[in-house]
This record gives sequence, C-alpha cells and structure tokens, in this order.
Amino acid sequence: MSKRALFNVTVAGTNITTALMPVLLGLQVSDKVGTHTDSADLEVDDTDGRIVLPQIGAPVSIALGWDSEGLRVVFEGTVDEVKSSGTRSAGRRLRITAKGMDTTGRAKEGQQRHWDGATVETILRDAATHAGISQIEIDPALRNLTRGYFEMRDESLIAMGERLAREIGGNFRVTGGRIVLSKRNGDYATATTATWGQNLHSWDIAPSLGRPQFGLVRGRWYDVAAGAWQGVERATGIDVPSVYADRFARAGEVETTQQGESDAATTARDAGEGTVVIEGNTAAVPDGLCTVSSTRPGVDGSYRIEAVTHTLTRSGGFVTTLELKQPQQGAGTDARAETTPPVAPSANVPPIIDPDATGPF
Repeated sequence: MSKRALFNVTVAGTNITTALMPVLLGLQVSDKVGTHTDSADLEVDDTDGRIVLPQIGAPVSIALGWDSEGLRVVFEGTVDEVKSSGTRSAGRRLRITAKGMDTTGRAKEGQQRHWDGATVETILRDAATHAGISQIEIDPALRNLTRGYFEMRDESLIAMGERLAREIGGNFRVTGGRIVLSKRNGDYATATTATWGQNLHSWDIAPSLGRPQFGLVRGRWYDVAAGAWQGVERATGIDVPSVYADRFARAGEVETTQQGESDAATTARDAGEGTVVIEGNTAAVPDGLCTVSSTRPGVDGSYRIEAVTHTLTRSGGFVTTLELKQPQQGAGTDARAETTPPVAPSANVPPIIDPDATGPF
C-alpha cells in the first residue's frame, strides 16, 4: 500500500500550506551537529507571483510526515533570505531561506565580558540574556562544569558558544529561538534504522578511516606551585599507537582534563564516516544513533548521526539523508576475516593473458 508525504508550512503566523501545494517545487530542512543553527529552503514556482513575498525575520515553522503517521515539526526559525530568479527556459522561481536563529537579532552581536569561577550554565545564560534569548537547554553532564576564567572579547554569543562547546566536549546550536548544548557522543535514546530492502535507498560508508584515528590524546598545563609543566592523558578506545597532542596549554588541570575528554570524543567520532538515504523519517535527529543493516559485513552496525537533511520534491518524494560518524557495534570489523575461505576460481572464466608477454601473434 502506497503512502503519501505531507507537509505544513507556517510563515508569520499564517498557514500557507494550501497556497504552496500547487507551486512548491522542493523543500529541504538541514540540521547538523557543530553548526550554530539549522536551516530550511523552499523553492517555489513563482509564475504570476502567487505567493506573498515573505519579510526578513518573519517566523517560520515547517512540519513533515506521512499520511499514515501524522506530522512532526522539523524546523522552527525565521526568514533569512528571499531570492527571485527567472530565465526563459526555467521560468520564474522564488527561493525562501530560513535559519533556526533570528539572523537580525543580537546573537551575532559582539560582547565584552568575563567570568571568574563560573559554571557553563551561568556563562551561557549571561551571554544569552544580552542577546535576548531566555530558553537554554544544557546536558546535565555539562551544566555544572566550571571555568577558572572565561572571557568574551568582542565575540558574539554564537562564536563563544561554539568555542566553549569545543573545550568541554559539547555541541552548541541555536534553534527555534532557544540554545541547545548537548554532550558530544552522549547516550541519547533516539535511534533510527536503515535496512536494505526496507527503508534504505542508498549508502556510501567508510566504516574505518586511518588519518583521524589516535589511540591517546594528551594535554598540558603549568603548575605554578610546583614550578613545572604537568600533563594529562586520555585513552580514546581506538587501538592505534599514534598520540594526539593539544597544541595549546590550558589554565589548569581541570580545564586540561575537560579539553582532553573533548578531544578523545572527537577522535572516536571521526574514526569513520558515511551517508545513507532512507525513506523520510522525522524521528532522526543529530547526535542520535542510526543502525545500518543488510548492506555487508563490516559495514553493518551503529553510527552516530552527524547531520540530518529532510528533502521533499515532486520527483523524488520525501527522503531523509543522514551523515554518519563514530562507527560502533561491529561497524568497521568484518568477523569473517579469519574464517572465510578464499573464493575458488570459476572454470567458466578464461585466464587473463598479458599481450606484452606473449606478443601480438
């Protein structure tokens, strides 16, 4: 039984879904770990200018789903750019781009301030208040981490949040008018499946990459009382001999340890990568897990979702593209390596003859 994709779009408080249905060419919503905000793009057939031109900063809400499952909101933000284009061959088109944060607001404004012995939550709340953002969601494992000294020198909330996240092993973004700081490689319950023969359209996966892998991460700090450099090491869980050394010294043991844990999490995350395209699934979210199955041994397993892109078009229907990292649960290891016998040559296949060795006659 076939199913039908559904969408719902609201701009500036007005539901324009009915007006969009005959003219919508494509809709795409993207959300990626480590980027400051998510984004949405709508491409419209603009013949006769039937859609009212949206204003910059207007609130946007987009929901996607299937007629058998219902709709789920996948994007909340504001209009960032409206572009009109036209050619003799392709006709007139209108492209509306929205961001999860208000790009006209004060989140991009530089601030000058500092904190002494403040927690991560205090730092973010103070900076967010200046930017006009009151809703903040912080992973409990990160909320009470402290910074001996932390400053902003004409730095925006966005830039500071990303920098702070890199230091403590988090992922920072602004979405739907709120700040979200999640833990990198956190144990979040959200899981998605990608199974060949069921919902998996295509895959392109390298379950193991050599260059990003390090077996150990190392950092250092200067102990003023002892008058000597001190080091902190953290294992990444990857069985390779190489060591990643932080180029910059930290202020103290606590911050060096936090940076080391962040670097170890990043190394584990970058050990493999890939992309899968599945039937539209609004339950897939960044930092969740995707279980890939029925592809081949060594590729099947679980991966961390780095980015989610929902695409709805007239020609391709509703699909979800997942960028994957951090292979686990068997991904990257082919258990048959020691037990599978070599494939015997077939009697029906002629031998390969080198013409340079035998000559033309």
